[in-house]
Amino acid sequence: MKECEFMKDITITPLGTLSPYPKGDKNCPGFLVQYNNNKILLDCGSGITRLLNFPQDLENLNVIISHYHKDHFSDIGAIQYASYVYHNLGLLDKKIKVYLPKNDFMFNKKAIISNKESYLDYIDIENGYSFFIDDLKITFEDNKSHTIETFMTKLENRDFKIIYTADIGTSNFESLIDFCQGADLIICESSLLKKYNSNSSTHMRAYDAGILAKMANARRLWLTHFWPEEDIRKYLMEAKEVFSNVDGALEGKKLVLKK
Repeated sequence: MKECEFMKDITITPLGTLSPYPKGDKNCPGFLVQYNNNKILLDCGSGITRLLNFPQDLENLNVIISHYHKDHFSDIGAIQYASYVYHNLGLLDKKIKVYLPKNDFMFNKKAIISNKESYLDYIDIENGYSFFIDDLKITFEDNKSHTIETFMTKLENRDFKIIYTADIGTSNFESLIDFCQGADLIICESSLLKKYNSNSSTHMRAYDAGILAKMANARRLWLTHFWPEEDIRKYLMEAKEVFSNVDGALEGKKLVLKK
């Protein structure tokens, strides 16, 4: 492929923004990134496949599982079975690639990869692992601040930089700022509000997400990973105390980053 054919616009669609369970028309974490003819699914939480269009969205699909908490990977089963069915119908030629942490937790990885009724390839990820989709480089880094090993994802080329933090706390904040530096978009966990007065180092407050975006000189911030029983407007208010260009990720509401 010629260089001029690269560097297309990138479209990001939230498929799920709640945790730890879906509610109403909102799902657990998942974001679909579309670039050229490729698709990258950042996490695969409960309910997100309701917003995927089968079999079209299975073509050229890459799935990234950030960690082995069920609210981030439970819909992988639906993708496994869908891939198996559509491949047998002759409607899916290329295997779906699934990138997932090398180190298992509570046998969740074993359960995922042992399902033989699927048309998937599994690729282990470790700290610093990277690969390319066209000219888009995808890099993983263990955020070292969640309750289990959890990988942030960076997607970048010479025109764009997108960060997906997955579940993250504040105990490794300086490294997080470095990883996010100059991002066009940070998709950041913001489970907590100030009122909880939490000293948790394993989940982020919306206010902390705003500080991160400001200190990383980011262009835009998307909050996600909301508590299902909380008013999302409260998260936005607290993040906007320190960073103005912030939105709450909303299922189905696309963002197009133009080169």
